[in-house]
Amino acid sequence: MNKVATVVALLVLATMLNPVAASSSLGSSNYHHPYPTGIVPGDIVIGHNSLSSIIIPGYWTHTGMIAYYDPYAGDWVVVEAWDNPSEVRLVYLSDFLRRYDTVAVLRVATSNSIRQAAVQFALQQLGKPYDWKWYTKHVYGDSYYCSELVWASYMAAGGPDIDANPGWSWKYLDGVAPQEIYDDSDTYVIYYDSA
Repeated sequence: MNKVATVVALLVLATMLNPVAASSSLGSSNYHHPYPTGIVPGDIVIGHNSLSSIIIPGYWTHTGMIAYYDPYAGDWVVVEAWDNPSEVRLVYLSDFLRRYDTVAVLRVATSNSIRQAAVQFALQQLGKPYDWKWYTKHVYGDSYYCSELVWASYMAAGGPDIDANPGWSWKYLDGVAPQEIYDDSDTYVIYYDSA
């Protein structure tokens, strides 16, 4: 079976098995985590879902970027590429946290101006469709998957490259998985909780 056929088969299987994609982030309350403190725009929120990890290589299965604080809601806003509905969208951090049994917040070892530029790039992608080609990555694309959006935002802002394995590999192909962002030497954990 060639690489493309394998990837297509995995995408079909992911669509059938991924309970995260089938649930709305609004109003779902599967997991309860203490609310993170000390976060800043440009931090990366990352989650693990045990069923999704069957399809997505590595422990971590989804990621988004902290965009800004909404004082009216009393909650941080996350920009994420989401597969249902298939688009780059905004969600509250509290909703993001409820979706995953384990969550972490990562900080990128860079300046606040680079972090802010990364956020601005991510926000400019709002409404773009979800990229089902997980085996590739592009900084300036017409569509994005979750970790591709986060990685591309930092690349467009001038770096650093937060893909721990930037070349082709059998595990990650030519894409960038949430696990690679977690493992990259330019990111570090500022919050971690497992329900």
